[in-house]
Amino acid sequence: MRPLQRFERRLEGIVSGVFARAFKGDVEPIELAAALKREIDNTARILSRDRRLVPNHFTIELGPGDFERLNAYGRTLNHELSNELRDHADIQRYTFSGPIEIELTQQDDLPTGKFRVVSATVGTPQRRAPSYEQPYQQEPYVPPNDGQTVLQSAPVTPPPVPQPQRSGHPQVMLEVNGRRRPVNPPGVVLGRGTDADIQINDPGVSRRHAEIRLMPEGNGGIRVVLVDLGSTNGTLVNGRRASEQELVDGSTVRIGNTTMTLRLADEPMAQPPSSGW
Repeated sequence: MRPLQRFERRLEGIVSGVFARAFKGDVEPIELAAALKREIDNTARILSRDRRLVPNHFTIELGPGDFERLNAYGRTLNHELSNELRDHADIQRYTFSGPIEIELTQQDDLPTGKFRVVSATVGTPQRRAPSYEQPYQQEPYVPPNDGQTVLQSAPVTPPPVPQPQRSGHPQVMLEVNGRRRPVNPPGVVLGRGTDADIQINDPGVSRRHAEIRLMPEGNGGIRVVLVDLGSTNGTLVNGRRASEQELVDGSTVRIGNTTMTLRLADEPMAQPPSSGW
């Protein structure tokens, strides 16, 4: 039985099957659970090799009819939806920015059967042990991100021994045949031409084939996006053709006959290699 089916049966049992008797077209709890999972998948941000930050505060906007029906079971529904999100986060190796909060609100502009999910990052990330590596899928909702930073004073200590400067976000690298090359903001162009940042000697690669863009974000995270630059033979990400695709640690990129793997490391490389492969 799939996780969402187990969630639906468990919730129906708690409220005496009331949702099984709902009219066709009403918003169902299983739809809310699926939308919340998509929301954190779509907004996950890389903190390090083993951590991705996701929002912890969710507002579910419902039409008057759906709100009246679902809000009657608000506490039970909130509890079950929160548990479902925690289970999903464990599988996907996500870190919530604080305790999970789910709020149902009524919006008169929404008809029965329609709803919106708005998420926000509230508080500071909760540390948790790393779980399992797994890529994410994303769909609709694109919410604002209201991150907050907590500052703490530190005791006076002697001046520290100077250390190499770090960017605050993980080091992004491309690996080909065991060789790694660092990728620094704002990114690099991959191609066969001499003007490419990383030159690839492969006849199946265009002169300016693709670009890897690095976009630092709040909380020390960084977003890595691959963009095909109108290449002749196209670009594959994890075996699928892509024109623009967000990358995570372990993502594979194939251009021409060359396959490379994106790697994230907490420490920068000591000596960058040459500009090509």
